[in-house]
Amino acid sequence: MTLDKYHNSHQNVADKLVREYEGPTPFALYLKTYFAANKKHGSKDRKSISAICYEYFRKLSDAFPLQNFISSAIDITKFKASHLQQPLLFIRARPGKKELVKASLEKAGLFFESIGEMAFALPNTSSLQNIILLNKEAVIQDINSQALDSLLKLIPSTEKPLVVWDPCAASGGKSILIKDTIPSAQLHVSDSRENILFNCQRRLKEAGIQPASLQVVDITLPFAIKKKFDFIFADLPCSGSGTWGRTPENLISYTATKLNSMTQLQENILQHLMPAIKIGGYLLAATCSVYKSENEDQIEKLIATGKFKLIAQQYFIGYEMHADTLFGALLQKISD
Repeated sequence: MTLDKYHNSHQNVADKLVREYEGPTPFALYLKTYFAANKKHGSKDRKSISAICYEYFRKLSDAFPLQNFISSAIDITKFKASHLQQPLLFIRARPGKKELVKASLEKAGLFFESIGEMAFALPNTSSLQNIILLNKEAVIQDINSQALDSLLKLIPSTEKPLVVWDPCAASGGKSILIKDTIPSAQLHVSDSRENILFNCQRRLKEAGIQPASLQVVDITLPFAIKKKFDFIFADLPCSGSGTWGRTPENLISYTATKLNSMTQLQENILQHLMPAIKIGGYLLAATCSVYKSENEDQIEKLIATGKFKLIAQQYFIGYEMHADTLFGALLQKISD
């Protein structure tokens, strides 16, 4: 088969896959399932077909959904254009490990760029297997997820260890960031999904972190408050719109109805978390969204209760550095 025929064949398969894709399964998993059932496609075929599919989705970036809902802090033109390229792979060296990680990357002959004090940027296709000890020496973490530590550092140090809760732990990246930024933190970790929490526990063990507690808690529902915390880091569920450069299939499927449902879910979670924070304690609310209703509007509602004051909030802009765009706000509780 000639190169043109190969390309035409791959184009036809990609067209069919895109046409039949309906979500909500992530497109990467959708492709994985298809290729597992169609083993006639070799590795080069899979790579070519995948690239054609993602190129199709990326070209939809100019029609980014719900543009009227995007925060005024975002340069929409630059943000949309950034989706035409795959974001970079970022890693964060653990404390005291930067030179070791740098030497390992150099020895492996990987192309990378050192960013700031602890971060490295690599092509998204880079494989780190057998090069560095993930979680022990470095953590795979977007540069703007790492940048949330600038808000963590605004929390005053105290003689007693801060009692901290990460209630949306997911894979554990935030928990590792908390301990690396506030080593004395007494860290409690939870998630609503038992299987996710199992993976989180494994990752924390690899990182050498032993949480004070680790349990399944569904914060979308009211829960018993057995203790109050000095600090809660709430990585809220959201549209994920600041990360759609990595999952551009979302450019065709997100609606106002979905956004409204998500903002209501966020409100419920925040209402449930508020009583669990001590007076004088802190809440860091973060999302990977560019929609104002998921970010500034939620913070304004918290302040309007009279129970919180704003310490700092900002968007961590990623579209000029091939990274995700995140939002974070640090508040202090002033009243019950």
